[in-house]
Formats: sequence, structure tokens, C-alpha cells
Amino acid sequence: MKRMRLGPIRLDSLLRQASGENEAAAREKEIEIRLVPSRSVVTSDAFLLGAILRNLISNAVKYTAPGGRILLGCRHSRCSVRVDVIDTGIGMSQEQMSRIFNAFTRLDSTHADGLGLGLFIVRRATSILGHRIDVSSAPSRGTRFSILVRRV
Repeated sequence: MKRMRLGPIRLDSLLRQASGENEAAAREKEIEIRLVPSRSVVTSDAFLLGAILRNLISNAVKYTAPGGRILLGCRHSRCSVRVDVIDTGIGMSQEQMSRIFNAFTRLDSTHADGLGLGLFIVRRATSILGHRIDVSSAPSRGTRFSILVRRV
């Protein structure tokens, strides 16, 4: 098992890597992934935070219709940075949002394959790192996942 290594991480480079790994799937659906430049440096584990971002971007690609958009960006506060993955996808109801972090939960099997473990793992990894994850969404309007990470 890999040991957690907390240290300074440049978010722009981590977001670029995570979006690059989802680029082929996005291109296939003609989805634009836009990365808002950021000079944010946070304290985290690069491997785990990268896995979290890859999963969130992958989900955004899966649940966004062809021709849609995904926006990756950061907002700063005094002691933390909010990392956002925002899509123009199918969105979720309040009831669906209350279940998405449960193991083996798949809200819509017509849009993607999988076991329903991705967001369960994302929540666990976020918690292990001492970060926080929030979600806001509305049916047919898209979804925003936000991770609150400590600044350096």
C-alpha cells in the first residue's frame, strides 16, 4: 500500500494532468474541457488528490452530453483553495445527491458503466487527506463538485 506524502502541490499542473487523462474520452464526445489558469499551491498528497480529480473529471465526461463543457478552476480564501469541477451534464436531484457517495450507487446506468464505487472512494480519499468535498446540482443543468484544500 502506498504511503501518504503530504507536501506542496501546484494545482494547475495537477488539474492539467487529470484533464489530459480524460482528454480522449472528452474529444470523442466533442466535450470542451476548459482549465482556468491558477497559481494555487496547496498542501496535499499528489497521488491521492490526482486520483480524486481524475475521477471527478471522468464522471463529468460520462454524464455530459456531446458538445457540452467542463470547467476546471480554483477559488481562493485566506486559508484554503476551492477546486471546482463544473459540467453541463444531466445533473442530479436532491434525493440523488444524498446517495451519490454511498458504495455501489449508480444513479443512471444508461450513461456509463461502472460499479458505483468512484464517488465513494473520492469521499474516503478526500476525508483521509483532511479535505472536504461538496456537490451542487440540478436536473438538466449540470453539476459542480468542489474540494476544499488547505493552502500552503
